[in-house]
Amino acid sequence: MVLGLTACGTESQHTISYVSGERVNVADRDCVAVYTQYTNGSDETAIPADYVTVKAFQNGVEILVLYQQVKNHGYIQCDSSVQSGVTADVVWLFQLNDDSTVSVEFSDGTKVEIPLSEK
Repeated sequence: MVLGLTACGTESQHTISYVSGERVNVADRDCVAVYTQYTNGSDETAIPADYVTVKAFQNGVEILVLYQQVKNHGYIQCDSSVQSGVTADVVWLFQLNDDSTVSVEFSDGTKVEIPLSEK
C-alpha cells in the first residue's frame, strides 16, 4: 500500500507549463518546437520526458517526437536530466507532416494550438 501512495505522490512533484511554440528546422527536418518550463520537485535527478507527457497532433493524428541533443534558444531537450529542485527551460521537438495547425496536449490537461501557416 505504501508503494501505491508513493507512486501517486511522485506525479505531482513534476510539473510542466507551456511557454510558446514555433516552426523550426532541426537536422534538415521540418519541426515544431514546443517550449516549456519543467520543475523537478522530487528528491532525485529526473528526465522530463519520463515524468510528464507532451503530445502533438496534426489533423487529429499524433506526430513523431524527435530526440535531438541540441539547445534551441537556450532550452534543453526533453530527454536531458534535471536535478532535484530545479526549474528548467525544456523544448519538445515534433516532426511536422504538413502545414496544418499543431494541437498540443500536456499531462496536466492543458491544450494549446500552434498555427504554422501565416494568415
